[in-house]
Amino acid sequence: MLTRRVTSQQPSLNRVARSVNRVWMLSYECAGIAQAGGLGEAVAGLARTLAQNSGFRDSVRYVLVKGLDRETSKWLDDRNLYDSNVIFEKMSLFARTVRTYSDYLLATGSRSDLPDLIHAHDWHMIPAGVALKQSLETNRVKVPLVFTIHLLGRVSLPWHYGSEEWCGIQDLQHDVMIGRRGVFTRGYRHVWEEYCHNSLERFGCYEANYVTSVSSSYLTHDVSDYVGNVITGKSGHIYNGCDWDNEEINSMVRVDQASERPIGQNDQYLNRWDLRRHLLTQGLAQAKPIVEGQSNLDRSQEQRDQSMRLIKPFEEDGPLVLMTGRLSPQKGVDILLDAVPRVLKALPGTKFLFFLLPSNNPDSNKSTSMVAGGYPRNVRLIFGRDRPLYLLSHVAADVYAMPSRVEPFGISALEAMITGNPVVGADVGGLRETVLDIQKYGDRGTGILTPAEDARSLSSVLISMIITMKIDESSQRGEVDMNYSVEEIPSKPIREMVGKNPRFGSMIRENGRSRVEEKFRWKNAGLLALARYAKAKQLSAEPMVDSKRGKSARN
Repeated sequence: MLTRRVTSQQPSLNRVARSVNRVWMLSYECAGIAQAGGLGEAVAGLARTLAQNSGFRDSVRYVLVKGLDRETSKWLDDRNLYDSNVIFEKMSLFARTVRTYSDYLLATGSRSDLPDLIHAHDWHMIPAGVALKQSLETNRVKVPLVFTIHLLGRVSLPWHYGSEEWCGIQDLQHDVMIGRRGVFTRGYRHVWEEYCHNSLERFGCYEANYVTSVSSSYLTHDVSDYVGNVITGKSGHIYNGCDWDNEEINSMVRVDQASERPIGQNDQYLNRWDLRRHLLTQGLAQAKPIVEGQSNLDRSQEQRDQSMRLIKPFEEDGPLVLMTGRLSPQKGVDILLDAVPRVLKALPGTKFLFFLLPSNNPDSNKSTSMVAGGYPRNVRLIFGRDRPLYLLSHVAADVYAMPSRVEPFGISALEAMITGNPVVGADVGGLRETVLDIQKYGDRGTGILTPAEDARSLSSVLISMIITMKIDESSQRGEVDMNYSVEEIPSKPIREMVGKNPRFGSMIRENGRSRVEEKFRWKNAGLLALARYAKAKQLSAEPMVDSKRGKSARN
């Protein structure tokens, strides 16, 4: 649980937004503490920006829930995040703890420490968010609840799980908006079972004052299709952000293997192709991957020693395609691997580098490693995020691949663009809003979007983009005899643009940096969040008219 005090200095936000001074942000992940993917990054990033923009120092407090006896420690102190054997026990204990904590603050007269708003992130926090909101309302403290869906889990559980015996939600009568039918007085169990059919996310949408997701596309299609019209009139998006700083990254990248001297801001930066050559032929040997099948949260010394084993560098330099993320069906690692043979047939020297957080399924880790191992001259797979090498790979790559099956937002695309990488991604979810498709936006584009789960189309676009970037590189290096020809670019629109401007690749790189800088910094996300908070506060304060009685349901 994160708590933060926030105030708005933005003249465009109304008085309601300025009244939100303390937010309790409930999350199962947080970057720097416990993280398995983008959720942790999103929660931590939003927390930081709200605190920084408020003018208060150290105004983000991290409250962790741990076991106090053998029974509770068994669940809460287990370092596995998403093990199905522990996750629901953790959620239940967390919900009851948050409710108890609020009761304690009320009992001790510490009302100033109570939240002005509750922000629950993803389905894991629905029991906690609703139990907390209910407890405060029972004590005549009215606090709006905002529920953000980062990725639909489609998890269904019987009412007994959410009830007072488990998660602490009492089956009390309360006012609830039932879609477009109006406001009705119903018990929590009735809403859970009859309207939500045991779905945690639907229940969260009914009970929340406002519902958000991380992109407009994901909210209006995927989320709405699943939860129905219950979110009509009380939903909006809050984009994620990226605060990567190129100057800082460049100062951290080490390229001199002998002295490991970092490039300082006063030094002349090496060209991107020099960084790539160093990474591929030398730097990979410094990688410290996670031992397969092990969590990065809790490893023994023996496991850490094993993880020091070297990743074999490539024998030679070549065009570099980078992919990062979790090893899960959602991210489409298998789709990119399926595209590798077609790319290599056209461009045999291409290298593929995968930085992946391992799956909880050891078989998945093993099978993916076996497929990657089938291309010893062209593919390397690293489990984990060795940060210096992770950053180096971003400033050295030619193309970034993101073949996701589902992508609510995709912070990785922002990290790629801010470091000058054209994104070749799937035409899904948030990627439609972050990546400007060159085939549609022309010289304003930042990448190319392809049909989801189409390895053939993905390979064709990768070939087009690799050649585009190599022609740009050759032009920068002043090479007269280019190894790559414009006529080899499969995509006609891109072929025509590169034909007119051999430096089109540099234009794409700069477009990506500018787009993130202007639209997708965390400060932008913070402004969106404050606007959504204001709406939640407004909706919470409005009287709800009982559809049967024709009067305020609260009278």
